[in-house]
Amino acid sequence: MWKSKQQDVFYEQLCEQNIRNIYKYCARLTKGQSHLTDIAEDCTQKTFLEAGKQIVTLQNHPNVKGWLYVTAKNLVRNSYRGMYIKRKYEIVFDDQLKLISEGNELAACLEESYDIKELSEQVLSVLSKSEYDLYHDYFRNRLSIIELSEKYYISSTAVTTRIYRVKKKLKDKIKDCCKVI
Repeated sequence: MWKSKQQDVFYEQLCEQNIRNIYKYCARLTKGQSHLTDIAEDCTQKTFLEAGKQIVTLQNHPNVKGWLYVTAKNLVRNSYRGMYIKRKYEIVFDDQLKLISEGNELAACLEESYDIKELSEQVLSVLSKSEYDLYHDYFRNRLSIIELSEKYYISSTAVTTRIYRVKKKLKDKIKDCCKVI
């Protein structure tokens, strides 16, 4: 992703100096609704992942902080849009591993065809011990990026990258499982 050590240092400083403020901004944009905490954290992560992709441009950008805030705002807005579209088609596993869906025939079909606990275990089995611990802390215990950074003694950047990789791994496994359906 980076072209030089200088860009890596610039990116790390950018994250360290701005991640808390961007998270607070995203949380404000979600109007403090506790059930939208994930959106605020996801958008914060995506903002800094996008910054990593655009690092060459950002080093010479006249207003890097402004760029971060505009990017975060756009990501939150896109998340809101996507959230309403997804609700029609998404199947959500709650903490008791039951499918929650209002009027979704696919959820009913899956409940009849699969043991949801077994399916959940199958999906989570692709994670290593450290990935599972991160998954559990972030998705189940709802620790913030900053809390995870402190717990695992790694930078916020490393935490966001690891969460992104865990999500991708789980999505890929879910897609594989759904191909069987």
